[in-house]
Amino acid sequence: MPDSARSLNMDLLRRSPFFAAAGEAAMARLLRPSFTQQLPRGATLFDQHELPGFLHLLLAGSVGLRARDENEAETVVEIFGAGELFLVPAAILSLPYLASGTALTDIRVLMIPAETFREGIAQDLALSRATIELLSRHWRMLVEQVVDLKLRPAERRVARFLARRVPEEPGAGPAELPEPRSAIAARLGMTPETLSRALNAMEAQELIRLAPRRADVPDRTRLLG
Repeated sequence: MPDSARSLNMDLLRRSPFFAAAGEAAMARLLRPSFTQQLPRGATLFDQHELPGFLHLLLAGSVGLRARDENEAETVVEIFGAGELFLVPAAILSLPYLASGTALTDIRVLMIPAETFREGIAQDLALSRATIELLSRHWRMLVEQVVDLKLRPAERRVARFLARRVPEEPGAGPAELPEPRSAIAARLGMTPETLSRALNAMEAQELIRLAPRRADVPDRTRLLG
């Protein structure tokens, strides 16, 4: 790997919430046998029901978790962005994936051998704590998603989705939307047409300003209000 690419990857890794919590020693331990891949939009990282050989830390881009039923009906369960380490339970338990991972944009991903990770959390307290924090965040995210789908109307779901993409400080800025609208709509449990109507309604209320592949949010608090 060229030095410039290696430096860029290290910078991205240090900004990952997981590695920030685990620390430099744990990061070095996991990086030794790991490697990065650059994949185009539409590429499959892993398939539903496949046994995990790696953990995936997303360095750039967006990945959608797609689940399908026995009739091959499919939906997007979650969307992960840069800095996220995902589907850790499957790797820890050595159980099949419950969803497929698909690149929703061009992506760069760190491939961490699952066995190395299992050995690490058994021997490294800092790594174990970082993993507990990660699983706790994902659990809260899952509960929030269930509450959204069961209790909140479409426009509120869209507003909360956008707000999560805007930093709490300074409380305003662009909510980047690089993924296909169909994937975002599926993640939110609605049709693309319903998503478009919700975005247009929020723009009419001056809660957002729509632009290609983003929504500018002038006031995050008002968007959530």
